[in-house]
Amino acid sequence: MHFKESVTIALNCMKTGRLRTVLTMLGIVIGVASATALSGITAGLSDSYRVAFDNFGKSISVTPSLAPTSGGNAPRSLYNTDVDALRRDSDPSVVVDVVPTVIGEAMVRSEGTSYRASIIGTSAGYPAMRGIMVTDGRIFTEQEYDGNGKVILLGPALVQALFGGDVTKALHSRVQIGKLSFEVVGILGPDGQGDATALMPMTAARSYLFGGKRTVQSIWIVAPSIAATAPATAELNRILDRQHFIKNPAKRDYMVTSAEFAISMVNSVMSVQYSFMAGITSVVLIIATVGLANIMLITVTERTREIGVRRALGARRATIMRQFLIESVILAGFGGLIGMAFGLVLTMLGGKILPIFVPAYGKPSMPYETAVLAFFLSLVIGLAAGGYPALRAARLQPWDALRF
Repeated sequence: MHFKESVTIALNCMKTGRLRTVLTMLGIVIGVASATALSGITAGLSDSYRVAFDNFGKSISVTPSLAPTSGGNAPRSLYNTDVDALRRDSDPSVVVDVVPTVIGEAMVRSEGTSYRASIIGTSAGYPAMRGIMVTDGRIFTEQEYDGNGKVILLGPALVQALFGGDVTKALHSRVQIGKLSFEVVGILGPDGQGDATALMPMTAARSYLFGGKRTVQSIWIVAPSIAATAPATAELNRILDRQHFIKNPAKRDYMVTSAEFAISMVNSVMSVQYSFMAGITSVVLIIATVGLANIMLITVTERTREIGVRRALGARRATIMRQFLIESVILAGFGGLIGMAFGLVLTMLGGKILPIFVPAYGKPSMPYETAVLAFFLSLVIGLAAGGYPALRAARLQPWDALRF
């Protein structure tokens, strides 16, 4: 019997038990659809995490020690000279930017309205380092930084409180902090921490608001990639140890903090999520395999007489076995195709719904590769589930089958 004839017989036999066929395919449909949809949704979450942690993960902070190190130096402030040394002596292949910061709180006023804001005095590289967009206007220039320029960038909460959310009105206006007036040169995007943030040159913040002509509260080192944070940390330790006359690394008077631990935690969470997804899909597909195998065994039993007649007419065992294997694979393949389509539709719907209700979750990506892989897995399930029933059908002797 040729392959085409085997397929025709298999399809005809499937038509006679439509309800059974639908029920058998249902498990495979659910398994393939869940694998496809979960893959797309998880990929969206992974991309969202990757974007959120990319800039954060490349940043390393340096702050003064909070307490004296036993047997070491007492806590010491960080100075402009430390910033200058890091900028001058660090290897540009592992340190792409050095961002000093001073932070404090102050009342920001405009036309009789006041709002308490977190004032960050820093350099022009701060927004990029923290992943904050300058949505309108510009960041302050190097000339404004060097010249203590009275310029400021406002976060969304400040624009809303002081200007009713009118960005056009806020941009190039003037706001008061204490007795001083600052020009609004830019508008910041959301920072994920309440958005009540204002940026200005560190030199201006120290001169006019916080004092401390030469000290900085923290220094941020930006590596070119997360993988480069380790050599960047080694580089800044080398330079600051020299600046602070540190001979023993255990007695440093400054602290270095990277996002390595946080990133490892995120990776662990993502790994657990992927494992959970794989576990659910595996359980569903195992159940579908067992169900398909049972249905195929029932089919062999119901068609015992038919098998006997065909064997008596000269059909070979290989022909009988091939027929039932083809039937099982076709059944699983149809279920895989439907599941693949259903999973892609679910992912597409998730791409429209999730950004509206859960914007932080990330937009799912279309998992075409996973869908194709799941479809081929359904064919493997068909072979695995149909193997024993097909072998059992092929072993039936004509006289035993005809007595059934």
